[in-house]
Order: sequence, then structure tokens, then C-alpha cells
Amino acid sequence: MAHISGTAPNILQIIPRLDGGGAEATTLEITKALTAAGGRSVVVSEGGKMADAIIAEGGEIIHAPVSSKNPIIMYQNINRLARIAEAQNIDILHARSRAPAWSSLWAAQKIGKPYLATYHSKVHDSPKLKIFYNSVMTRGERVIANSAFTAARIRSVHKIAPEKIDIVPRGCDPEKFDPAHISQTDITEQSAAWGVQEGEFVILCPARLTRWKGQMVLLEAVARLTGNFRLVLTGNTFDKTGAESRFAQELKARASEMGFTDRLVFAGHVANMPLAYAVSDLAVLPSLDPEPFGRTAVEAQAATLPVIVSDAGGFRETVREDDASSDSPVQRTGWRVPPGDVAALTARLQAVANLSREELSTIGQAARQWVMENFTTEKMCAQTLQIYQSVIRDYYGA
Repeated sequence: MAHISGTAPNILQIIPRLDGGGAEATTLEITKALTAAGGRSVVVSEGGKMADAIIAEGGEIIHAPVSSKNPIIMYQNINRLARIAEAQNIDILHARSRAPAWSSLWAAQKIGKPYLATYHSKVHDSPKLKIFYNSVMTRGERVIANSAFTAARIRSVHKIAPEKIDIVPRGCDPEKFDPAHISQTDITEQSAAWGVQEGEFVILCPARLTRWKGQMVLLEAVARLTGNFRLVLTGNTFDKTGAESRFAQELKARASEMGFTDRLVFAGHVANMPLAYAVSDLAVLPSLDPEPFGRTAVEAQAATLPVIVSDAGGFRETVREDDASSDSPVQRTGWRVPPGDVAALTARLQAVANLSREELSTIGQAARQWVMENFTTEKMCAQTLQIYQSVIRDYYGA
């Protein structure tokens, strides 16, 4: 049964697991928005630590082996998803990952319901088999891209019409990251836990500890700076076996060679990121490859923290420089540097560290305003619900 404008639809969101990450967080946020609008969010997944949060926001969880890439299980999932969609009176099947997307597409075709997908990850342009496998994300009524960069990559690689692509940037909750909610006591305690000394300039790299995120480049740059600096790297330092990862070992060895060990902090998984931002003076995201969107740059700016990012991918949309073209009165919110360029990053870090507290605060306040204008969860959810209604009208003629 089709819904008409003014009512919220029933959406089947299909995602492999709910263990955390951008796609999982968006699944939760859309669940909350659908419930608030009077619709329903049924999430098919293998479960995970975010399952309880989905239920708490009014969503429903149905367990199925949708993370499997086994062709037999993927084939069996077609009937599973078709039965679920019909039993739950689903209006749209919305896939958030590639493996379950094939089953979702075929299930939707089998029962005559619309299918769409969100392209959360990188758009690969080789090899040909991978391009074909990933093309399932574009075979529905629409494909949602998390940035203009991702949308351009989809058009280029998958050769689909621009009108089939909707750009919906990821959002964050500015209230959650408002530093006004952080007590000075908490800041003092966290600073002590990280060993921050009086007068140190704290540089935070809020990213997974993996080579392509650029932590080695950042370490090389910070070690060359003149002044008192402390570098804090977030992210788990252990591999899947529980042993220290090879990359963490390499970072520690390089820090030792440069005499920087005492000022390098491996913070591990950080549960309270608003507090981490409040303790820091600058966030740096020096990714070596283009980020499809770059959620943490948005979160840091929402926390009034100036940022330095790589000049590539989604960062070009989320971090504003003085010469950016936009209707917004907001000017600089951070800086962009060429990916992998240690010299350029060193120079930029030194220049930023030499700014006054007042100048950094002005940039931080502009960054928060920029996020509130463009990258809020509320805006993301509103755009997504509008897409659902548009797809329903086009597909059902409602």
C-alpha cells in the first residue's frame, strides 16, 4: 500500500551489522526520524552493539545473515527479505551495504516494491568485477550519495543519470558537541590522563589507526615543529588477534627515532569525543586517500575546534577556506593541505599554532556556525524522508 504526502513511510533498512560506524549511525538517526514522523523503521541485520539503541528509538530489529557474501546465502536472503517486506507492509527497501544490496534489489523486484541504496563507502574504479559488484548500489530508483564528491564518482564510474543521484551529506548533532556542556573539571581530568603539560598545544587526530588515515605523515610533521606540542591519536592499537597492530608499532618506533615518544599519546577508543575535542586546540585529519565525506571533520567543527584536513574528497565540501564560494557568510573554518605532503602540513601546523587564542576561537565559532547551517542530523534526516516520499510518489503514482 502506498503512502501519500504528509504521512511517513515504512522503511526496511538492510545493513550487515550494527557495531558502530557511519552507516550504522545513519541507520539509527533515520530510525529516530521515521518514528518521530509517524512512520516505521524495520532494520534487518545480524545485530550488534547499536541494536538496543535502534529499539530504544522506536525501531524494530529482525535478525538475518545479511553480512554474508556467500552466493547461496545471498540467494536465500532474497526470499527472507521479500517475506519480511510483505509481512511488515514495507514501502521501500533501503540497502546500506553492497552484499545485502543484491538480495534487497532482487527481493524488491520479486514483490514489486521500490529499492534504493546509500553509497557510504569509496567508489572504486577498478577492477571491472568490483565495479560490477558495487553497481548494485546504483540499480534502484535512487542512489543517495553522502557528498558531491561521491556523487561525481558514482556518475563517472557507474555511468548513471545525474537525476538518479541524491546528495545528502552526513550530519551530526551540534548540541552533543557544544563545548558549553563540558565542565572544566572533566577537561582538567582528561588533560591529566593524556599527560598534557602547561602551555602545550594539543593536536588531536580523531581517526581509526590505519595507514591511509595519514597518522605517520602527521607524526613526521608534528615532530618538526618548533614549540610545545602534544599529539593525540585516537583509535584501537590492536589488530583482530588482540596483538598490537603493525602500524601502531611502526608509529611508536618512528616516534622513538625522532625523540617524540614523551609527547605522543595513543588514546585508544575514545567514548567521549566531545570531551576529547574540548581538551584539544586543533583537529587534524591528514587522510592519504580522498574521504567520501569525513564525518569527524564535521564533528570537530561542531565542537568549535579548528581543523586541518587533506585537500581531497569530501573535505573540500565540509571544511571552508577564505576563498570558498558559498551563500553562507561564514569564512574560514579550517585549512586544507595536499595529501601526504609532510612539508606543507608542517608549515600549516606551525602557522596555526602561532595564531592567538582569540584568532583560533573566532575560526572555531565560524566552524560551528558552518556545521549548523549545513551538516546537522536534522537536515540529513529531513532530506532523506523527502527522498522516500518522492520515490513512493514516482513508483506507486501516489
